[in-house]
Amino acid sequence: MSASFVSVEVEPGPGCDDGLSLRFKRAGEERAIASLRYESERGTGGAWSVCAVGDAAGAVRSEARAVQVDDSSEGIVWLVYGGRYGLMLTHDASGEVERVPYLVLARVA
Repeated sequence: MSASFVSVEVEPGPGCDDGLSLRFKRAGEERAIASLRYESERGTGGAWSVCAVGDAAGAVRSEARAVQVDDSSEGIVWLVYGGRYGLMLTHDASGEVERVPYLVLARVA
C-alpha cells in the first residue's frame, strides 16, 4: 500500500465554489472508476458515469479514482475523487450532469 493518507485538493469552480483541501486515512488500494450508483442532491438516482475534471469548463477529463478510506463517523467508506476541479457525473438514463468536489460512498456488502 502506498502513502497512508489520500489528499483531495480542488480549485474554486463549478464543483466547489471556494475550493477545498482535505486528507483521508487510506484503508485500501486505489483504482480507476468510470461508473457508480449514486443519488444526487436533486434526488436523481441510478447509474452515473464519473470522470475527473482538470479545468473549470469541464473540457479536460481523465479517470476518476476510488479508494477505501477510514471515515471517523461511518467507518470504512469509498472515496471517489479526481482532477483539480473535482468530478463530473453524468446520469446514464437522463444525461443530467452534476459537478462535485469528491464523493464519500458507503460500502455495499
